[in-house]
Amino acid sequence: MEALRAYLAGTPGWPLRLALCAALFLAAYLCSRLVRARLAPWAVKRAERGRGRVLRVLVRGFSRPAPVMLWVLGLYGALCLLPVPPAWAAACAPWLNKLLRIALITLFAWGLAGSSDIAPLMVQNMEGKLDVEVDRTVAAFVNKILQVIVVCFALVMVLGELGFNVNGLITGMGLAGLTVSLAAKDSAENFFAGLVIILEKPFSLGDWIITSVAEGAVEDISFRSTKVRTLDGSLVILPNSLLCAEAITNGTQRATRLFRFTLGVTYDTPKERIETLMARLRVLLADDAHVADGSVLVRLSGFGASGIDILVSCSLLAPAWADAMVVQDRLNLAILDLMRELGVEFAFPSQSVYLEKLPGTPCGQEAAAGK
Repeated sequence: MEALRAYLAGTPGWPLRLALCAALFLAAYLCSRLVRARLAPWAVKRAERGRGRVLRVLVRGFSRPAPVMLWVLGLYGALCLLPVPPAWAAACAPWLNKLLRIALITLFAWGLAGSSDIAPLMVQNMEGKLDVEVDRTVAAFVNKILQVIVVCFALVMVLGELGFNVNGLITGMGLAGLTVSLAAKDSAENFFAGLVIILEKPFSLGDWIITSVAEGAVEDISFRSTKVRTLDGSLVILPNSLLCAEAITNGTQRATRLFRFTLGVTYDTPKERIETLMARLRVLLADDAHVADGSVLVRLSGFGASGIDILVSCSLLAPAWADAMVVQDRLNLAILDLMRELGVEFAFPSQSVYLEKLPGTPCGQEAAAGK
């Protein structure tokens, strides 16, 4: 402190320099707030309206770290203007410069990680050369890979600024990575299985899939697993290696949904009425706008234990389960009205019991009862 007092006593202009230091810090802080609240949102909206997709992604990615970077630069300039003895300034300058570089590396990595959507754009430009279709699944996977790469490079650069031997660290990480990869065999299998899912695209984000373990909508595909949201709202996390090893039914990629059931009518229904019922069923299904052309099938399939079986089958132009339920409701109600109009009754499980006259009884009786 004595050195600082002596320096201030021998420097008449130190109050002005301190005022400039405070003014620079305050100006940087106000400018950062202005950029965060006004300029960054304006730039993002302006870029969204433009045609440059790469510029749009970069502006959106650096809109958050840019105000922080401006504040850091103002703080660095204010610290450099502090009225302190030259020996103190010379001792602190290397540390200030190092902290500034670490802060800029971190903020730049933050911006690049936020601009990871630029990778799918680069892949999309190479679609003619590579047999890769860029969809939401590929974009999400490529984004995660790019973010991991950016974080790793930033970490290596920060460690280098802190004085660590980066070459030795990378070599040690390579040996450690080999050991970990041998120990984490399942994780490696899941990672490469994830790559297979991305390239072959048996399903994409948002698709409804059916497996032996779970059935639901695909919410996320990561390096290790795939998240599936089931019909009851539960989240099932499936390892990628498991998905690649079993059959997967993709309900979203179907064009139609099968509507098939067996209609049972009672045995006392006249033949002519059955023929009329079958003909009217064909017309009813064929005239529906949500029934695929040429898919209607109405046939007398056999004689059951309780009634005559009529096979009714068609393909609905409603691949989604909810839409198919709406169409099925309408068709079932129309079939019910048709049955009542023609006076045809539904068959239901029944059995006949015959009571036979027994010897020695005072009065024998033979009857039949339906149950």
